[in-house]
Amino acid sequence: MNKLIVIVGLLFSLSVLAQEVKLESEWKTRGREIVSSIAGPAWGAKLFGPIPLPPVVEAKLPEIPKEVKKGTDVASYTKLKKDPTEYDRLPNDRKRQFDYQFLQEIFQVTRKTEAKEEDLATWLNTLDQGGSREGIYQALVLDEIYASLENREEKPSNRLLDFSLKFSQRFFNQTFTKESLGKLNLYSIKRIFTEKGLDLMENYEVNKLEDLYQWYSVFSSELAKDYDMLLKAPVRKDPRLEFHLKWAESMPVQHIKSEFIIKLHKVMNGLQLLE
Repeated sequence: MNKLIVIVGLLFSLSVLAQEVKLESEWKTRGREIVSSIAGPAWGAKLFGPIPLPPVVEAKLPEIPKEVKKGTDVASYTKLKKDPTEYDRLPNDRKRQFDYQFLQEIFQVTRKTEAKEEDLATWLNTLDQGGSREGIYQALVLDEIYASLENREEKPSNRLLDFSLKFSQRFFNQTFTKESLGKLNLYSIKRIFTEKGLDLMENYEVNKLEDLYQWYSVFSSELAKDYDMLLKAPVRKDPRLEFHLKWAESMPVQHIKSEFIIKLHKVMNGLQLLE
């Protein structure tokens, strides 16, 4: 009986508070906490309703076009302009630090070797002069060094093949056969799938940026859930779709593309070592 009197008193005082400040959500939350601490969670939920949960962002891919124009097509079309981001407002020396880190990582994941300082200096200068991260990646996988890596006699692992088949069906809406991919090695598979991803992302960049953010966030979320042990960095291992969606919305498109490249290469590199 004493508990019930206390609860009724709390309800009255909280209702007065609600009338004064007109913040229903706050008094309900506070009331539920007080009642739950005195009479238990069941009473708190009974009197104030269950604890509200944040809306769940649906992990839904945007429409994937059947035909995608290649990003290298000279008859390119106009891309949508994204408003300046927080990154764009950083001082140049801070941007340079991030670009330097990107270059170190892109060399490592594409060629599986550390970059030479002279290479880093050359490509850093390219970025300083307005070059794109995507363009640097394309240059790295289309040169003689990468061509020699693609010519290696190196059979792809079953884990890599299974991932590639699943990935292409899910994110490109395309079907390959295990036999056809089995004729390629890790480096060829990485290049082909990354190019397809970049072409698709460019299609979204031309038509609807929100689709680009959504596609990237689903890709990042599912990779984090299934292959977190291969991604290592905490921000890449985060499985929350809303986290990756907000990140994509707040960053330049080139950074979204470079993260896609690095994540896909990291996972494929790791899967090649697993049987």
